[in-house]
Amino acid sequence: MFSIFNKNDSEIIVAMEAGTSKVTVAVAELKSDGTLFLIDVGESESAGIRKGEIVDYYQAQKSITAAIAEAEKKTDSEIGEVFISLSGSHIDSRTVRVKTTIENEDHLVSSQQLDDLNEMAQTTVLPAGQMVIHELLQHYYLDNGQATTEPQGLSSQSLEASYHIIHGMQTRLETSARCVADLGVAVQGCALASFAAAQAVLTAEQKELGAVAIDMGAGVTDYIVYHNGAVVHTGVIAVGGDHMTQDISLGLKLSFPRAEQLKKLHGLLFYTPSSGPETVTLDRQMNEDERVIYLQSLAQIMAARQRETLELVKSDLEKNDLWPLISGKVFLTGGASRVRGLQRMAAQVFPVPVQTAHELTFEGDQTYSKRPDLSTVLGLLRYAQRIRMSAPRPKGWRKVQESFKDMLGAVRLF
Repeated sequence: MFSIFNKNDSEIIVAMEAGTSKVTVAVAELKSDGTLFLIDVGESESAGIRKGEIVDYYQAQKSITAAIAEAEKKTDSEIGEVFISLSGSHIDSRTVRVKTTIENEDHLVSSQQLDDLNEMAQTTVLPAGQMVIHELLQHYYLDNGQATTEPQGLSSQSLEASYHIIHGMQTRLETSARCVADLGVAVQGCALASFAAAQAVLTAEQKELGAVAIDMGAGVTDYIVYHNGAVVHTGVIAVGGDHMTQDISLGLKLSFPRAEQLKKLHGLLFYTPSSGPETVTLDRQMNEDERVIYLQSLAQIMAARQRETLELVKSDLEKNDLWPLISGKVFLTGGASRVRGLQRMAAQVFPVPVQTAHELTFEGDQTYSKRPDLSTVLGLLRYAQRIRMSAPRPKGWRKVQESFKDMLGAVRLF
């Protein structure tokens, strides 16, 4: 059994996503040379979690406990601390710019000015009851308006910085943290689900070029936009794969479990005679008769919901005038992204090329390398890796969020 550090001083990092359909706990080894080695993943079916948020505290704890227990068994470990992902339609974001003057005689930018700007960003006024999840540095700006990520040592009479501030309702964030901490597992940090997923599916080059990562889950659809290597927008839509299942259930008069099985085995967004058989037969079950389902009808139901979800994302990016910033692609990931025909439909909706991100590159156990439903939890490991390895002043990243850490302390969870 290993603990947080093994005999070679390699650190064990644990990430957890409590999603609408399942709870996943990923365990990885952060080696002394900085490489991240995936050991294994524990999973359990979710209960008490809806649209990415906890609605039944004790049922959610049972699911979390089961996932942690499986991860401990698979990895022969004892898990005492985790990083968690956060989602929910209450989460919002904004971009702010702050400015400070440089009063020393040679006008050289020093670490003091960077500290001043960080402090200003932390005092951003939020709506009542909200708290910061991330303060993500975008760029610094010199007198001439030139953007840079390395202003120290440069001369300028003033220095500005832009930050993408991600925030959510404090009570809901407290619930997520407490649900884990009350089990005796310390919450070491958190990340927005889409921000975590982006670390698994986007390269630095893709972030620099300008890209959108859409994480399609059972209860919510999270998305994040990068431009020039920085986060410029994030969003959460309370629509996911379960809504499509509900549509199938109502449209074809099936129970929800049977509709979910039909979706997973035979779901598609486009039907043509060349697609295969015209119908599928559902076997008789205890309380349900044998049914013959026309795949064209199934495709029509699924396509209507899927197109609506994609259009909501497109509309939000249009409203914020973001499409001109995206020179790269839209990347689709998450468990609900595995439906047949999604890339074709997304290419019809979005004005830039689309790619499904179903290949996750990690050292270690390759069992999970082609599972887009694990993008968030595996990306969260990479986020934790950067946190653990960050210098005193991480570039574009903050250490474990001070505001979130303060909240955990205030409710005696940290």
